[in-house]
Amino acid sequence: MNRSRDELRVDRKQYGALINFLRGYLNQDACAEHGSAAAAALAFRKDADEREASLVRSELEHFLSAAEDLPFSDLQRVLEQDLGSSWHFRNREELEQLRRALK
Repeated sequence: MNRSRDELRVDRKQYGALINFLRGYLNQDACAEHGSAAAAALAFRKDADEREASLVRSELEHFLSAAEDLPFSDLQRVLEQDLGSSWHFRNREELEQLRRALK
């Protein structure tokens, strides 16, 4: 059974590092600056220390696990409205590319 966005409760305290990454690297200028979400993640990996990068990876993994049953359109809305991403992901594969780039 698919869950709706309303059923996913996002506690922003749990995702502080992820929110900072999304707002800082997947902001309104991300397309011009990086060209893709994966390229933005690679730029973040270059700039961040290992502790910060590990925290963002962990929070993204936790979020994606919690949201795995959401329809993609609801997942996108959570990323944008609740977590502050300005990047409009086209599909789940693009999110997987982001996840891989953060490793």
